[in-house]
Amino acid sequence: MNKQQLCNFVSTKTKLPKSQCLKMIDTTFEAISGALKKGQEVRMVGFGSWRKIRRKSRAGRNPQTGKSLNIPARNVAKFNIGQHLYDLLN
Repeated sequence: MNKQQLCNFVSTKTKLPKSQCLKMIDTTFEAISGALKKGQEVRMVGFGSWRKIRRKSRAGRNPQTGKSLNIPARNVAKFNIGQHLYDLLN
């Protein structure tokens, strides 16, 4: 499902115009991204939670040349699935 399909689904369920649904979806993603950027955890009970973690630098290898290289440290978002979503999938 992409963003447009999500917008169509929300619009159908809520009977709101697609433009309004798209604005709500964009605002939601903006709020989640902003909270993660600040280092806050985003928790949706039953669905899951996101948090920012720091991945350490590590040694890697270029698959084309076989040459060793250093992969620098960076921040990534980690998602943990909620119990309700887990139960739906299994």
